[in-house]
Amino acid sequence: MRILLLCLFLAVLSSDGHAQDSILLMNGTVIKADVLGQSSLEVRYLEFGKRGQARERQEPTSDVFSVTDSLGRERIWYFYDTIFGNDLTVDEMRWFIKGQQDAGDGYKPTWTTVGGFLFGAGTTIAANLEVNAFFLPPIYAGAILLPRVNVTPGSIRDPLMEGNDHYAYGYARVGRTKRVVRGLLSTFAGVAVGLAVRQFIINPNLEGY
Repeated sequence: MRILLLCLFLAVLSSDGHAQDSILLMNGTVIKADVLGQSSLEVRYLEFGKRGQARERQEPTSDVFSVTDSLGRERIWYFYDTIFGNDLTVDEMRWFIKGQQDAGDGYKPTWTTVGGFLFGAGTTIAANLEVNAFFLPPIYAGAILLPRVNVTPGSIRDPLMEGNDHYAYGYARVGRTKRVVRGLLSTFAGVAVGLAVRQFIINPNLEGY
């Protein structure tokens, strides 16, 4: 009896390391979980938290590209059909998703972030803006929507994807979103610093303030 209990205890301890299924979403997110069921409507799965607690969740099948089981067998849910708005073939969509994943993990809009901060702070201080300064972040975000998204060196994990149009399109979509979000945040930070400098350093030293 003790040996049986010991075996069960060891099995529970090792359960966290068992091979899991992978759910690849259309936005490039990969969910590691135990898939409970798949249908044309949804994919149901058990997701384990950091403490090992399991929660049953589901994803609409329309948001799922494929499900790969623990043995490496892939079931593709995405299908090519222009009537449903699926204008890319299965392979093209796979390349598109790879672009999204690489941009999500590796794209770094450093100069956009620095430029947003300098634009926010500099314009606020130079033009002595107050409430109107909060119009600067959306103006900057609108301006950085147009330029081409350049691939961050080293962010392409699969060399075969270099020069692939569908990969580049997926990369640009996520990269542009990251660039706009970072630009907004950095410009807001710049505006805040500019207002503080104006309020506590420059204005008190002006004659007649």
